[in-house]
Amino acid sequence: MYLINSSNQTRTKGHHSHTLRNVKELKKAGIRLKASETSCLTDISFNRIFFLGNLWLPPITIDDSTMNLITYEMCPDFYNNFTVTSYMGFLKSLIDAAENVKELRDAGVLHNRLTSDEEVVNLFKKMNRGLVPSPMIYSYVKQQIHNHRENMWTKYPAQAYHTCFRTRWKVFAFVGIIATLFVSSLQTYYTIH
Repeated sequence: MYLINSSNQTRTKGHHSHTLRNVKELKKAGIRLKASETSCLTDISFNRIFFLGNLWLPPITIDDSTMNLITYEMCPDFYNNFTVTSYMGFLKSLIDAAENVKELRDAGVLHNRLTSDEEVVNLFKKMNRGLVPSPMIYSYVKQQIHNHRENMWTKYPAQAYHTCFRTRWKVFAFVGIIATLFVSSLQTYYTIH
């Protein structure tokens, strides 16, 4: 899959495309964002625990110099594997609104040094056409995310978990209901016996 869509790019034969969703869609699929302990931009990993998944992303700072890094990497004077460009493309596929930027900030993945989250969104929109990231650099992780989202044994429990436990208060309410049912069943048991 190509991280950035471009009309002059061609697909590699036999290579399947797995479109990443934005952060909100990943959360609905039971995928949580986590900041990895390394700053190496190729060190993205995905692991699954039952129906929940963790997407580990290296932290990055977005500031006025971000586009300069990409421009430097695109310079034809030396060989490189387009690590920064590819990672920025990966993040771009997760960001389509300011709330996605906030989720990435809350997870410790993105450090915003610009004036607002909306400005980060606009910066990523500017990156759309000119970038030529490595098509294979994150293909394995994307395949894992795709498999997780399409697996019915994880898909529906994850959606139920996201719906029922989206906020702390819903978790407390659920625990309260379970406790009430448990106490009621104990009272019934002791009343009968």
